[in-house]
Parts: sequence; C-alpha cells; structure tokens
Amino acid sequence: MIRKYFLLINLCLFVASTFVACSKKLDEPVPDTAIGEQTLKPADLALLVKGAYSKIHAGWPSQTYPLFDIYADDIISMQGGSITRFNPQAYDACNPNPSDGFSNGFYYNGAYTAIGNANTVINYIRSRELTGQNKDLGEALGIRGYCYLRLVEAYKGVIITLGSNEDPAELKRPQNTEEEVFNRIITDLKEAEKLLPPFSTPDALSKEAVQLLLARIYLNRGDKVEAKKYAEAVIGSTSAALTSDFSSNFRYNNPENKELLFRVVEGPVSSSYDRAGMFPLFSPGLPYRRPTGATGNGQTWVNADLVNAYEAGDVRAGLFKNQMAASVGRVVTYLMKFSLDTLQDANSFVTYPLIRLSEAYLISAEADARQDVVNVTRYNAVRQKRNASPKTTGDFPSAANFLQEIEMERRKEFLGEGLRWQDMKRFGKAIPFLSSKGQNETRLYLPFVNAELNRNPKLVQNNGYK
Repeated sequence: MIRKYFLLINLCLFVASTFVACSKKLDEPVPDTAIGEQTLKPADLALLVKGAYSKIHAGWPSQTYPLFDIYADDIISMQGGSITRFNPQAYDACNPNPSDGFSNGFYYNGAYTAIGNANTVINYIRSRELTGQNKDLGEALGIRGYCYLRLVEAYKGVIITLGSNEDPAELKRPQNTEEEVFNRIITDLKEAEKLLPPFSTPDALSKEAVQLLLARIYLNRGDKVEAKKYAEAVIGSTSAALTSDFSSNFRYNNPENKELLFRVVEGPVSSSYDRAGMFPLFSPGLPYRRPTGATGNGQTWVNADLVNAYEAGDVRAGLFKNQMAASVGRVVTYLMKFSLDTLQDANSFVTYPLIRLSEAYLISAEADARQDVVNVTRYNAVRQKRNASPKTTGDFPSAANFLQEIEMERRKEFLGEGLRWQDMKRFGKAIPFLSSKGQNETRLYLPFVNAELNRNPKLVQNNGYK
C-alpha cells in the first residue's frame, strides 16, 4: 500500500496564539491507504503528484515555512514558550532541541511524506515504461529532488529512500553522506529538467524552476560556472519574466505574474483564516487590525540594520509597517509581505513562495563576482524592477565589495522567504552569528529528533546534540 510517512508526536507545536489550531485531520494521523499500488492506474498519477506537492511542507506550511528565517539574522522574534514547543525565541538563541522544540521533526517528516508519494509515481511510470506520463514523472523527480534539498540543508546527511513504500526509519541503517544526497538531488533535477514543460503556473514545477534549483545548489556548493550556466538558462526563458508588481509574488490571484516560479498554497482555509499562514507571526499586534478585524502577535520583526539598507522609494520597503512593540517598549518594523496575501480574498488561500525568478539574476551576478568579475547587468535588472537606483561598475572598487552588495540585495529581496541561512553559510556569516549567540558550528545543522533516533538506532545524531 502507499504509505503516508507521518509525524508520531507533537503535531500542534507552534505557540497557541500564533496559528490556527490543528485541524481534526492533523489530530488523527493515520497511514494513507486510499490507493493501493495493485489498483493504481495511470490516471491516478496526477492526483498522487498533487498530493506530493501538498506534503512538501508537511501539509501545514505555516509551521515549517519560517524555520530558517527565524534561525538567521534577518528576523528578530520575542515569541516565547516552553522548550517542548515551537519556540522562535530559542531559534534566535540557535539552540535547537532534539526533543523537537522547534518542530523540525515536522519539517523532516513532511519532506519524507512528499518523497514517498514521489517515489510511488516514479517507480510506477518507470516500471511500466509509460512515456506518455513524462510530465508526471518530471514533477515527481523534481519534488523528490527539492525535498532532499530541504533535508540535506537542514540535517546534512540523511537516509535516501527510493522505494515506493519505504519509511527511512524502517530501513534501519545510518544516513547517507551529504555528498551522496547532493548527487541524488542533482541527478533527479537534471532528469526532471529534460521532462518538464516551460513555466506556465507557480503551482507545479517547471523546467525553469528546477533549473533555478540547480543554480542555487551549484552556487552553495562553490561551482560558479554551473551556477551561472543554469541561472542564465532561466533568465533566457521566454516563459518567465521579472515583475514590477513586487507584491503580486505573495498574492494567490496573480495571473499576470511570471516571476513566481513555484509556490505552495494552503487552502481554502476555514472561516478563521485571518489566523492562518504567516500573517499572525509577522504582523504587528494591536492597535493594528486588518479590515476583517484580525491582528498579529506583534512579537516578530525585521532587523533594524536591514530596514535601514532600503532606499527611499524601493517598493520592497513598502511592505513594512512601523509600530510600537510592547515587549521591548520601542517602535520596530514589521514584515507585511504575508499580510497582503489572499487572506483578504474571498478565495481564502495562503501563498508560500518557494522559487522566484529574481534569484536567478542575483545568482548570475554573484557567480561572476566570485570569479573576480564585477558585472552589474543582472543586479541592476532586479533593482530596476524594485524602483531602486542602478549602480555602475565604478561604484564597486573590487569584486569582493560587489559581493557584499549582492549579499545585501539578496537580504532585501528574499526577506522572510527562507533563503537567508544558506546565504549566511555561503558568505561566511553563519559561524560568527552562532558565536554571538554562545553557540558553535554544530548549530549549522538541526538535530534529528529523538522519535526518529528511537525508531532507527543506526541513525547517527548530528554533532553537538544529545
């Protein structure tokens, strides 16, 4: 049977006031036996692929989407809670807890659930040589590659599962090496690239989306040539384009947008949808209210140095709101990207951006700079769309200086979208940041939760955790 890999404990771990209560479905985790492999038909594959998409962020994206933003330096959070709960304040201290104090087990299990669905699709199509199902095969390979990328970035080496009905813990073996996992990811994404159609909707992986993932991977792994190649392939696509309407990247209804290449959507959510998604986490508390009357928690805001880095007129800074934070007794700047989402829309869908075209432009510029070339063309293309002033080559005395500027541009562009922690590692900022929190390099990765270690004694805990 097709097995749903599910979280054993602690499904409702976020601070109670932060998100909607766990649904009845989440309160009753059971294996998904709706479709048996022996009765599976080709027409069912698209449904399985859709199911895999929904599980990328554990079927409840709001709990895992902000994980590494709060872990890194762009976001400051005063959210509190006990150590056995999802606790952004402890994230800020960079001290993850193997008992799943950050719900990273939810993050882990969500990825493996999606991988399990993808494996079923991949193996079914390949075993029957269904060449007419190439799009489904490409999407499943892309999903598997993306989910292993999430896992390897969070935990370093993880167990690779390729079978249709494999639970990583039940394999009773230690994790694969980080290099083996990256090789698997790159193989899957390159195969997906050959099978997927050009971009047409952000709700499905496309050729451009997986090419951009490959560019991201190669950049983070130090291969500037391959990073540049894949970034330029995406930029050269006639199906994708940067948008001047920056806020459309965060709205569900954005039919003219060709920049948001891939997203996860939650919904339709219940009548209490004003508490869904990122809105309550990032938005200010009273006296701020949405037109519907909802308010945020007011305990999570943007690093002041980053706020001050935006130029006057930059449209990205238009998605900020200054307000007094009672917890610290001063005015702070709140991130409103997720407040303008379709929570104001009758459709009541919540949007979580995962891959945007602007990243390809900044990867291309960074790849050049890391080869001692100052080329402002791609960098300026993003800034022009954000109504920021263009720069010339002469504005940067060296490639190293330009790299610093690119790092800041990425912070301004992708604030709250989950990319900062990997950027900090690549730019050499992560370990100094951890040191400022009284931590060391062992906190570059999250711990495997105790539940997984108990299920698989051969799984080796990451260094620095007990």
